[in-house]
Amino acid sequence: MVAFPVALLYGIGITLRNFLYDRRWLPVHRLPCYVVSVGNLSVGGSGKTPFTLYLIQWLHQKGIKVAYLSRGYGRKTRGFLEVSLNTLEPAQKYGDEAVLAKLRFPEVPVAVAEDRFRGGLELLQRHPDLQILVLDDGFQHRSLHRDLDILIVDAFLPPKQDWLLPFGRLREPLRSYRRADLIIFNQKNTPSRKLRTGWLRRAGKPVLRFHYEARELISAFAELPNLTLDSLRYKNAFAFCGIATPQSFLDTLRAMQVYVLHLESYPDHRALSVREAESLARRYRRVKRLRNLPELLLLTTEKDLARLYDSPALSAFSDLPLYALRIYMQPDEPEQAHTILSNLFASLLTHDHTRSI
Repeated sequence: MVAFPVALLYGIGITLRNFLYDRRWLPVHRLPCYVVSVGNLSVGGSGKTPFTLYLIQWLHQKGIKVAYLSRGYGRKTRGFLEVSLNTLEPAQKYGDEAVLAKLRFPEVPVAVAEDRFRGGLELLQRHPDLQILVLDDGFQHRSLHRDLDILIVDAFLPPKQDWLLPFGRLREPLRSYRRADLIIFNQKNTPSRKLRTGWLRRAGKPVLRFHYEARELISAFAELPNLTLDSLRYKNAFAFCGIATPQSFLDTLRAMQVYVLHLESYPDHRALSVREAESLARRYRRVKRLRNLPELLLLTTEKDLARLYDSPALSAFSDLPLYALRIYMQPDEPEQAHTILSNLFASLLTHDHTRSI
């Protein structure tokens, strides 16, 4: 099997790279603001962006000047761009996760850049009062100094049971989790299930359990009537999504006692073309007609709706009851999470953030 020896070579390469960064033999650039990285060891679906949004809200509520920076995965552009929603197909320009962050927090600066150091400098030129820069998916971006590294671990796909790319899903060896200052154990839709975290606690770093919580239903069109989450109970739905773990979306809907008649899934970050959207709308109408369900809902994720925002493909659904489920990450023990986060950020929030590069 070719993947196994390639994974071994990949592991040697990434181990050497980490060794050189640990010894400061590779250059690490420092921004004149505090930098917090949110990332993971595995590819896709761990909950990096949901936790990043939770952290931004937590900091913003404390009056901290915070900004969001990612590389803009899946975008059709290059270089530094600050996200503006006043453009056609913003997800194509900035990437769906950056658009999602801007839609969630219009007042927070959001930008994309492959080079996070230069992107951070550009953001600071535009927003000189910026105190904390939050990197979405930045755990492996070691050329930029971070004041805090937060690692997200998927409770159902733990790295200790995985292998390095391309044989498995690990971006770097398991021992790299020791670099983290805080570990978030994402239990997704099962907050009450006591999954083991002993192997994480051996790193001597705080571990917080988080889970997903659906709170809002967002209509795709202004003319659609508002719906409450309670009104979804026992309703029939046709669902679609393009995320790394579509089963997670399905589990969320089922936990809300929604009858999902069909789930259409696409690759993560996949932008629907007009033709694909029209085909999806036809399949929805066919299920609605054959099942004789005049109130059949069309449901998707908030990330998918962000990808459709101001897109020509959205017009295919203009006469359909399209809604997106907005999901938040929440700590199992809010007081414990508040205490640990407050302690970790204490030095950042009490000292002058202006520093020389």
